[in-house]
Amino acid sequence: MKRSDVRATFIALCVGAGLVAGPLTLHAQEPTPPGGDTTTPPPADTSPPPPDVSGPPTDVSGPPSDNGTGSVKATEEPAAKKGELGSLQWKDILVVPRRPILKYHRVELVPTYNVSIANTLVRTHGFGGIVNYFLSETLALGIEGNYLQPQLLDHYTIRGIQDRVLPSVNRYVWNASLDFSYVPVYGKYALFNRYILQWEAYIEAGIGGMESQWISRNPADKNATNFLVQGHIGVGTRLFLTKWLVIHAYLKDYLFADKYEPADRALQPDPTAVPPSNTFSSRFVQNVVFGVGVGMFLPTSFDYKYTR
Repeated sequence: MKRSDVRATFIALCVGAGLVAGPLTLHAQEPTPPGGDTTTPPPADTSPPPPDVSGPPTDVSGPPSDNGTGSVKATEEPAAKKGELGSLQWKDILVVPRRPILKYHRVELVPTYNVSIANTLVRTHGFGGIVNYFLSETLALGIEGNYLQPQLLDHYTIRGIQDRVLPSVNRYVWNASLDFSYVPVYGKYALFNRYILQWEAYIEAGIGGMESQWISRNPADKNATNFLVQGHIGVGTRLFLTKWLVIHAYLKDYLFADKYEPADRALQPDPTAVPPSNTFSSRFVQNVVFGVGVGMFLPTSFDYKYTR
């Protein structure tokens, strides 16, 4: 091949390549029309939202740090103080009041009035008192005494008219006993959301003696006097008004075997004399009474004792 032919062929190839590359270069440099920006948007912020700071402000004032990061330390300071007392509120503090009244080694004096509620023929009114010594907050040892007065009820006369003979009844003169009481229930309640009052319930048992007399059908006949052994059980409650003043209410059942006037006394040779004891009519009696009283504790004050 001739050199002139090679040169012509090379020129033809260069011209062809220029014609093909020209449009592509112009298309790449063509400006982007409005709205046609295809630039990739920046990534969305996926960091968590800032904490809620709508609550009460926290004092974070303090000396700045040496390295210039005082603001960061001030932000972390409330979290470090969450366990301290200064960060608590009043609603977070629960207070249980201690026992307002102590009875340990104190003496209680209780004047009392009681009335029988189980006898339909004779109602007995009792005037007396109780002295309790507290061995602990729940256990007490006491002495009780009552002077008793009878009251014949209308049923006593009506019963005599219906049966054509008056029933055999006795009056009780006095009783005394040694008592043991225990407090199984104790409580407190708020009065008008201002005063805290203490109350308690107790059970009681005792043993002692008493005197009873006949109420003779014929007032001219001589009465007999009986000295008896009695026991009793009961329940009651105390309401403390102050550290030394208390109100009592109780229910007691006195148990004893009493001796009554014989029904055939008028047939005896001398009705005015006391019949022999082997002719007495003996019965088991449950004399149930309801009583109230106002007590006073001595000494009137007390001190709390702590372990250390």
